[in-house]
Amino acid sequence: MVFPTPASSSSRTNGSRREFLIRSAAACAASSSIVSLTSSALWAMHPVVAARDTARGFLTSLSNDQRAMAQIDFKDKKRSEWHFIPMETRKGLPLREMTQTQRQAALGILAAVLSESGFRRAVDIMAYEAILLELEGPAQAKRRDYQKYYFAIYGNPEPNADWGVSVEGHHLSINMTYQGDRIVDSTPQFFGVNPARLLRDFETPDPLQEGAKTKYTSGARLLLPEEQASYELLKSLSDSQRTLAVFDAECPADIQWAGEPQPKLDKPVGIQASGLQTEQKGKLKAIMDAYFSTMPQAVAQERWQIVDRAGLDQIHFGWAGGSDPKDQHFIRLQGPSFIAELCNYQSDPQGTQANHIHSVWRDLGGDFNLPIESN
Repeated sequence: MVFPTPASSSSRTNGSRREFLIRSAAACAASSSIVSLTSSALWAMHPVVAARDTARGFLTSLSNDQRAMAQIDFKDKKRSEWHFIPMETRKGLPLREMTQTQRQAALGILAAVLSESGFRRAVDIMAYEAILLELEGPAQAKRRDYQKYYFAIYGNPEPNADWGVSVEGHHLSINMTYQGDRIVDSTPQFFGVNPARLLRDFETPDPLQEGAKTKYTSGARLLLPEEQASYELLKSLSDSQRTLAVFDAECPADIQWAGEPQPKLDKPVGIQASGLQTEQKGKLKAIMDAYFSTMPQAVAQERWQIVDRAGLDQIHFGWAGGSDPKDQHFIRLQGPSFIAELCNYQSDPQGTQANHIHSVWRDLGGDFNLPIESN
């Protein structure tokens, strides 16, 4: 079970571009206090200020009509409406209806609410819409649009206020909730990619720079870290352990509760971490690290604290489907506080089986910092 080595998906220096976007978005706010900080210092010192100032700057850059689309009441039920499928329209303001300056401000929010690797992944997912358009043909131009990603701010991004951010489109749904100077929720966290592994080279428009191009090389895999880490744990299991871990020989068609406001409090499946050896527990941690790596350091640290308080041994690792990377497969991690899933079931536009991935992390305390209503 060996994956091809992923090729570099872009030749640009991502860190400097990400810093530029954060600075540009914050500078749109009349009284920004962080324009002089680098992005690394910004996150180390002010994990919420970056998001708040870029959100304020984005809203300031908009016309009244645009702002009416982009800013939504914090208590509006739209905040918990999410999905990753192609849609005719969705909540928020799309990149394609913004000026270049406004797009920079919007992408500055995305840069501020994700880690550097998460930001790179999100931008690549946007660019992959151009790959899908090339594979599916011009008749899909309206559906496969790398600027059909929507940005929404919930409430007023001010100190001591409850507010939120969502960035969403095909194969991407990022949802952040804030209370004052705290990030109180970062779910649903969804990334998807099609094709999961590129079978040839592509060149797409660069979502970050108008008129620029980005090259993606054959073998590139955007969601490799969490998938590879899961295979590493699976192949380390003994026969008796694998019997516990594999809960279904057939792969389900998708992740659970796609687009539903909250996950269900279902019983976990698979092998419990208490039944793993020390080295295998390290591999389990590597899967979670892969999910956490796309989020800001403050989010990753808090998630680990929650996991540690509940106990790593309480987590279950479940597998369904085939054990070869070319087979359809499904991975589920579940602990007292979270459920994470990765499903590689669908074919790509070229008909390659198991080459279309959906990956999600959800909060069993309630996504969007909202309680899960009991049935």
